Amino acid sequence: MTKIKIKRAIVSVYDKSYLNILADYFVENNIEVLSTGGTSKFLKSLNNQIKIVDISEFTKSDEILDGRVKTLHPMIHSGILAQKNNPSHLTQIKKIKVPPIDLVVVNLYPFESVFQKKGVSEEECIENIDIGGPTMIRAAAKNFQNVTVLTDPKNYLEFVSEVMINNNAISSESRKKFAKLAFENTSYYEGLISNWFNKNNGEVCENKTSLPIEKISKLRYGENPHQKGTLFKFGKNKFTKLSGKDLSFNNIFDLEIAMELAEQFSKPSCVILKHGNPCGVALDKNQDKAYLKAYKCDKVSAFGGVVAFNKGVTAKTAKEINKIFTEIVIAPEFSSESIKYLSLKKNLILIRYRAARKPTKLQIKSTRNFLLVQSKDNKIVQKKDLVIKTKKKPKYKMVDDLIFAFIVSKYVNSNAIVLANDLSTVGIGVGQTNRLDSAIHAISRMKKNFKKIKPVMASDGFFPFADIVVLCSKNNVSAIIQPGGSKNDGDVIDAADKNEIPLVFTSVRHFKH
Repeated sequence: MTKIKIKRAIVSVYDKSYLNILADYFVENNIEVLSTGGTSKFLKSLNNQIKIVDISEFTKSDEILDGRVKTLHPMIHSGILAQKNNPSHLTQIKKIKVPPIDLVVVNLYPFESVFQKKGVSEEECIENIDIGGPTMIRAAAKNFQNVTVLTDPKNYLEFVSEVMINNNAISSESRKKFAKLAFENTSYYEGLISNWFNKNNGEVCENKTSLPIEKISKLRYGENPHQKGTLFKFGKNKFTKLSGKDLSFNNIFDLEIAMELAEQFSKPSCVILKHGNPCGVALDKNQDKAYLKAYKCDKVSAFGGVVAFNKGVTAKTAKEINKIFTEIVIAPEFSSESIKYLSLKKNLILIRYRAARKPTKLQIKSTRNFLLVQSKDNKIVQKKDLVIKTKKKPKYKMVDDLIFAFIVSKYVNSNAIVLANDLSTVGIGVGQTNRLDSAIHAISRMKKNFKKIKPVMASDGFFPFADIVVLCSKNNVSAIIQPGGSKNDGDVIDAADKNEIPLVFTSVRHFKH
């Protein structure tokens, strides 16, 4: 059916935003409105001329089970599901005296906001799982050829605008569009509930799932200009753009990694990141010094990079950042002076990032044919986790550098090698297809920028052979931290003992692809 005239509606909503738009429309077009208690009272308060029939009066059945059962009734669903061009359907609903329902306006109990509340009970969450609402929405969306369904208050104005210029009729294209949005909303809602039930499993689901992701905005493009890009919300972290140009697909990917790494430390930290990999990381009680130390690690790669801090940005730090071209600066806060300085560069993007109380538990990647879901690598190695494998033990200061470097290695694409000195990276080997090449690359980078230092080395995976230890002995590496677990661990330990390089195992691997 191309156009359907609206004569009768059912309205049952938790979110009563913009109902005034529909209230006036109902009166002007003499629409009969079936409604539940709370919604009915609210509509009458907006316009007492609305022709409202209480659902319990319409069905001749009182609400039962504390309101759990009110719209789950054959008279409601017969009116929604009847096909207006099917004589058999019309005969059947006429026989039981059920008029067709042309418009269904329903939104759901606020399960999402309830389960996110601190200290919320399981009972309260369960009571906010809507049953009647999704059932009506699905019925109306299935029968979109005969019924219009509105599930988002933001769509009321669009609906009213169309019917007011079409003699109170709505097109099949619009009905299908609203049905699509309805199924998106119920799918998101069910996904939230499913994930809530699985919240203690460390898994997204047992067998099947609908991931609850919500569109935030379209992006200029994807990784490349010929690719389309869209930003969806999956976790609870929130960021606000304070100034600068629009964010790109790559910007968002980079800022997430940079900020997550910066947040791994309690001391003031600075992370400079480019194309998904840190090119400089440092800690210092003075934020501007942390930035300069991180910048010194790889000045070439830092150009046009993302800079992240775990503390509010100061004016002194902002002045240093402004000396080179930077794509994004991200931090939990910015002083008013720092914003003034950084905003002098029109294209520089400033992001205020508020991390969620709890880290994200899931990580999702896609391939051409599959969606890969895993528990997120939230492991942080501490001193108690370290096992010294050599006769020579690392000095106290070395241990801090070893742990720092190993944390950084988790955010470097494998095979990852990180050289650190005085809580600052001095060389990073990124994403080579063998670990020795990564080590050579990191050492080469160090030699270009630093003289007469004895860094520690961290590896995200075990050493398959002793060759890297030999390389370390020739390049003043003072200690090594790695997961261990190779069948050649014995040879690696012997080489470290022979060269008097302290070797520490963590038993934790941090591969990142």
